[in-house]
Amino acid sequence: MAAAAGWLRRAAAAAAAPRLPSGLPILPTPPPAPLTEAQSFVLPGIGAAVAGGMELMAVPKKKVSKYKKGLRNGPKALKPVPVIVRCRCCGRVKLPHFYCCSGEKGNPGDSSS
Repeated sequence: MAAAAGWLRRAAAAAAAPRLPSGLPILPTPPPAPLTEAQSFVLPGIGAAVAGGMELMAVPKKKVSKYKKGLRNGPKALKPVPVIVRCRCCGRVKLPHFYCCSGEKGNPGDSSS
């Protein structure tokens, strides 16, 4: 009977004053102050853009088709790089950034001093 009384006492004490896990009692918080007319509750999207000073966002009227999007973004695509170029001095065909001749005009194989 003594064990049942201890359990009942603990349950009554827990119900009387709610406590934090640290054992301190929870203090009541004061109720919020009533809103004035200037602080009235405004839902976003319903008059908030005009009254609240929020900026309006641009929204498209219709979906842009893949064809129209491709026409608009076509010039932005990567261009193919020329794989073969001509040497400026001798006119031979060579790969870009590769050595062809030392910049001498005429035949690069002809060595004249």
